[in-house]
Amino acid sequence: MKNIQIEEDLYHYIASQTQNIGESASEILRRLLLGDANAPTPEIAEANTPPVKQQDVKTEVEEGSVFNFINQEEVTTQKGAVGRFLFLLAALHRAHPTNFKKVLEVKGRERDYFATSSEELEAHGSSIKPKIIPDSSFWVVTNNNTPRKKLIINGAALALGYSEEEAEKLRDFI
Repeated sequence: MKNIQIEEDLYHYIASQTQNIGESASEILRRLLLGDANAPTPEIAEANTPPVKQQDVKTEVEEGSVFNFINQEEVTTQKGAVGRFLFLLAALHRAHPTNFKKVLEVKGRERDYFATSSEELEAHGSSIKPKIIPDSSFWVVTNNNTPRKKLIINGAALALGYSEEEAEKLRDFI
């Protein structure tokens, strides 16, 4: 096996083309470039396939499954439960940029979990340690224990239309 470095937007495009859980990047590329995931490894340079342009990536990856944007290895490399929590929320945002505002409906008994500013969150409680969700304009409280973080992820996934089973799978990444 050879390793190659690719830009993040191209990586996300490739990941968004996953058709089966556990499908490798090689299988995805073979299917996309050659039309057959089971084909023997040919000389890729000989394939007469146009390159993916950056603008194509942005238009094709609008709304999708968060599972196209994450894998177990990436999640486990995040620092601590807060890092994994923010990573998963960022992946949900990437998968659902236009509908992500639905997570604002996910609330606790006495506090909001999500907001569009840290001030909004701080107005509902003290010592909540609000953090911005990477690459988004949304904020989330982070001082909850790990079981509560799991419930928040589960609630966010359900708000975005995932099934109970998919929400639990996502929750278990924390």
